Amino acid sequence: MDYQKMTLDELKDDLIRVARGGYPVFIAGALYWLAMGVLGLIIEGKTLALCYLLGVGSIFPLGLLLGRLLKADLMSRNPLGALSGIVGGIQAFFLPLWIVIYIEHFELIPFAIGLLAGSHFLPYIWIYRSRTYLFLTLSMAAASFFLGYIFDQLAFSVLPFVLTAIYLATAAGLAAESRQAAQQPS
Repeated sequence: MDYQKMTLDELKDDLIRVARGGYPVFIAGALYWLAMGVLGLIIEGKTLALCYLLGVGSIFPLGLLLGRLLKADLMSRNPLGALSGIVGGIQAFFLPLWIVIYIEHFELIPFAIGLLAGSHFLPYIWIYRSRTYLFLTLSMAAASFFLGYIFDQLAFSVLPFVLTAIYLATAAGLAAESRQAAQQPS
């Protein structure tokens, strides 16, 4: 495909179709949050917070694997795919902050991961022309703030299950948006 000759709208349409809105990453994310919720039933405290920190790095690689299985090209050569990768890479800069939070106030780890991970999806609203990404960003921010900070006793017990549901709803919404885009004439 000659991306050099495509308009911005054509690039967006192509990326929506080939990457399928990135929905496999949200299946991976739902598995992460579900695993953290289940771990919260078994372990607690700083050990559990460390599991959050170590586990969060598994989401993208698992998303790539699921993308292959579900025929979503998450590594598209589309220039907007590269932009999506850069936006996603922003999360690498969150790691030092998460480490400091873990050391100083480990009980805030679910809040910090949920809020910052959710906020980095904001540009995808434009890239994918997606209301689902708007839902994701706002609902993750609200859930993380209220269940991870305001009602912090729910951070390790309820928040991961709420975020699991948000991620599953996001995966379903993005899959539906990508199916709808695939039916549009190129």
